[in-house]
Parts: sequence; structure tokens; C-alpha cells
Amino acid sequence: MRRRSPFTIAAVVLGILGLALGSIFVARLPRTLTLAVGPAGLETHRYAEALARASADSRDRIRYSIVTTSGAAESAQLLEAGKVNLAIVRSDFELPASGQTLIVNARRLVVVAAPQLRRGGIQKLGDLKGKRIAVVRQTDPNLPLVRRILAVAEIGEGEVTLIECELADLPELLGSGKADAAIAVIVPASPHASEIMPQVAKRLANGLRFIPLTEAEAIASRIIGVETAELAAGIFGVGRPQEEVATVAVSYRTMARANMADELAGRVAKSLYDIRTRLSRQVPVAFTAEPPDAKTGARLPAHPGAVAFFDGESVSFLERYGELILTVLWGASILGSAVSAGYAWFARNRGEHGGGMIEELAALTAQARQADSTGIGPIEMRIDQIVAELARLRAEGEVSDTLIESAALALDHVRSVTEQARGRSA
Repeated sequence: MRRRSPFTIAAVVLGILGLALGSIFVARLPRTLTLAVGPAGLETHRYAEALARASADSRDRIRYSIVTTSGAAESAQLLEAGKVNLAIVRSDFELPASGQTLIVNARRLVVVAAPQLRRGGIQKLGDLKGKRIAVVRQTDPNLPLVRRILAVAEIGEGEVTLIECELADLPELLGSGKADAAIAVIVPASPHASEIMPQVAKRLANGLRFIPLTEAEAIASRIIGVETAELAAGIFGVGRPQEEVATVAVSYRTMARANMADELAGRVAKSLYDIRTRLSRQVPVAFTAEPPDAKTGARLPAHPGAVAFFDGESVSFLERYGELILTVLWGASILGSAVSAGYAWFARNRGEHGGGMIEELAALTAQARQADSTGIGPIEMRIDQIVAELARLRAEGEVSDTLIESAALALDHVRSVTEQARGRSA
């Protein structure tokens, strides 16, 4: 055994301890995740930008780097391809096959409205046949969804005229009679919607009628990503609408791939949920964020890590691996003690081995004092053997420097005595 071996083992023990402590340190470092969202300038993108700024300014261990896309469809494709960690997608678009929801950022309700007439007018979805319908375009195009909703009421593409527009165009289109009705997919509580809808009502002689979707259950069952909802009474101001109106909704949600670690997914869900109040000062719709549907068999699955967080069952890195880390530290401590004990035993035996040679040198010194010329030769031969043995032990690290120094003094002394003995014999 070479003398440096105990120190090598000690270095291994310290390495194990450093690895355990380093894993704790690394686990607590901020981590930056890429988030696909778009298009630029619209509500979901403004939300993401505010999120990135807020997370960078806080002590949050999750940071966000924004990847701007052309819309929810492209965001979903990037997530499916594994080119980003997260994506804000829309539930009625083609979702990533491996995607799972961390949080529902906002629900957009389908609002169908038409001028209120004293008699007749548009009362239900089926009455839209043959009409000119203003379809509000916001974050993503809504024409595909509107066509599918109309199809449930057996209204074909050629039986209506769809006019794509902005929300701000509704007062003019409905007020001037250029459109007979409007369909918007919006967050009713958003400041923009709350501002525009009263303006539309003021342009109409008898106000605005909100059309109930009595086919809501059928629509939700036939279109993946669409769910039933209710437009709350008075959401657009006093009497708009006067009572709850049945409708459907789609959702914008932050998704991750299913292979994201549960612990990381829980941290992201916590980050997004905890920061919503702060973000709502810049993007009011941020406050509408809510947990995903965690029911078994949900059509849009939630990530188990996010579900664990919202259920209060999430496990931190230290909680998950703390017992293992303590076991490693405990094992390293025992190994270190064993190495120390072994080294002490080895050092003691090594000292006894070399110490025996020093005792023999003392005995040889006594023999040399009484030896004649014929007895000096064997003594010198044995001295040479002891020197060779000490040199070998020193090269192999089996004797200490202190013992070598003591042996050197003993050798000098015995050689001096043998020279004296030779002198007497001469």
C-alpha cells in the first residue's frame, strides 16, 4: 500500500460529500425555461413578456425566455418538436400530442350578440342562417371555430356571410346595419371587452341582445377543447346581459411536455399561479388564471406535477431526495471513520515493523563492541541487509520519515562502533 492511499480515500469521501451538497446547491439555482407564445403585441404575448420581466426581478427560481411565434398553433408545434420547454396554446386548436397542462391562463367565452328588436329578431343560434355575421379576430383567428359552431346548428358555410373584424369595429358594423349579428371569442372581464360592449349597445336603438347557445352541450361534445360556460349577468355593465346566458368557451393554457419532471412542473405551476396578482396590474386577464382540470379522463390532461401542487401534495427536491442525501452523508461519515481507524492501525503496525529494526541495530551495536575481527563481517553484512530493507520500506511508504531519521542515527552509531572494533583488532 502506498502512503498516499489513505489521502486518496479521504479525497473520495470529501468528493461524495461535495457531490451531495452540490446537488442541493444546483437544485436551488434559478432555471430559465423557454416559453413559446404569439403573435407579438397581443394579449397572451403581453402576458408572457410581463411574466418574463417579473420572474427576472423576483427571487423566483423559475425564469422565462420568450420565443415569439405567429400564434397558438405554431407554439403548439414547437412544444411538440421539443424546441421549447413551455407553450401557451389554445384548447380548440391542434394540441401537442405529448402536451400536458400546467395552468389555465384564461378562458375565452363565445359571445353571440345581435341588435334587440321590438318584435322578432335573432333569438337563437339557428336564426343566424342567411345573416351577415361580424366575427371578432383577436389573438388567433376565430373563423374555424365559428364555422364549426354554426355547423352544429346545421348552418352551412354558404348560408351565412362572415365578416372578420376587430372588437373595436363592432359599434360601427352593428350600429350601421352592415352586420346583423356578431360573434366574439373574448374574456368578458377584460377591460377592452368591458369598454366596447357598452359602446355597441349605445349605438343600437333598443340595445343589445345576447343570444343563448341552447346547443352548448352538443357543441362541447362535438368539438374537442370546447367546454360549456355561462356569460354572467351584468358582466358588460348594468343589464348587459340581464341574466346568465348559456354559451361555450375555449381556453388558453400553458403546457409542457409529459416528460417534464414532476418536481419541475410543480415549481412552474406554482410560479405561474403565485405571480398572477402581480401580473394583473399590467395585464388584467392574468388574474383569471386557474388550475387545470385534474379529473381522471379529462379531455385535456393535466401534468401530474401541476396537479400535485394544486392538491397540496407537491414534493420539493429536498423532500424527495433528502433521505437519500442524508444516507449518503451518513455513509460517507462511516467510511471516513473507517479510513481513519484503518490508517491509524496501519501507521501503528508500520511503526512497529521499523521499530524492530532499530532495536536490532542497537543489539548489533552491543555485539560490535565485543566482537573481534572475525565477528565484524557478519555484523556488517546484517547492517547492509537492514539498510536495504529500510530503503524498500521507505520507497513503498511503509515507514515514516521520523523512523527513517531514527534509523539513520542508529546506523551511523553502529558503523562507528564497528570501525572502532576493526581498529582494536588491527
